[in-house]
Amino acid sequence: MILITADPAAITEAAAAATKYVYLPSDPMSAFVIGTLVFIIVVFLFLIFSMLQFKRILYPDKEPALKGFMQKLTDTVPIEKEEEILMDHVYDGIRELDNNLPPWWKYLFYATIVFGFGYIYYYHFTGTDRLQIGEYNQELLVAETEMVEYRKHAANSIDESNVKMSDEAGIKEGYTLFQENCIACHGKTGGGGVGPNLTDEYWLHGGGLSDVFKTIKYGVPQKGMISWKSQLSPLNMQQLTSYIMSLKGTNPEKAKAPQGELYIAK
Repeated sequence: MILITADPAAITEAAAAATKYVYLPSDPMSAFVIGTLVFIIVVFLFLIFSMLQFKRILYPDKEPALKGFMQKLTDTVPIEKEEEILMDHVYDGIRELDNNLPPWWKYLFYATIVFGFGYIYYYHFTGTDRLQIGEYNQELLVAETEMVEYRKHAANSIDESNVKMSDEAGIKEGYTLFQENCIACHGKTGGGGVGPNLTDEYWLHGGGLSDVFKTIKYGVPQKGMISWKSQLSPLNMQQLTSYIMSLKGTNPEKAKAPQGELYIAK
């Protein structure tokens, strides 16, 4: 992958374009189910607490009944009968009671088991890709879409100040562009004709990547080299520049004699 450096304005523009690809969770239903379950539990506990409080206020004479309800809810042993559930284990003078688990806690636990079976069925047996790997793959697709959109905008910001050497695929595109637009003056192999030889180390207008890009972009009208910025995109000019740079040292047959000054890369 090529990292194309863009100016701040281009990055801002690309980011704005990418915002239209808003990622939505692949399974919004799961968040809804979990949220609903939590809400029901909270409401249920709140209602129980409220009912107990109102009953205590409105019916103070029903306190024994209230205690009986709480007894069923918690299954606690009265203090006077705790001797019956004392365990033999003693530590530092402290003895342990063998209390039963509160029924309300057991019922919630049973509810989580039922929910677990429903969860497993929903995520593993309904034929849809709702697992984490599925969400990950979905995010990769979204990221790739955003990257394509970014490249469309970033490619238009390439100029002589940030041009980079293209990869192999870009150089192949540059070859095609060269054959379509440049062989009339520079020959099929870049060895020169009306125009100079592009395969040696001598250059008329600079032999660096930025220099060649600038020559392609603005041309040299007094020497018959036209400006290509109106006919080629910035990305195409980068690809063409990269192909020309790859011709160095190829020594084609019948190459034109060197012109200009010897270019030594800094």
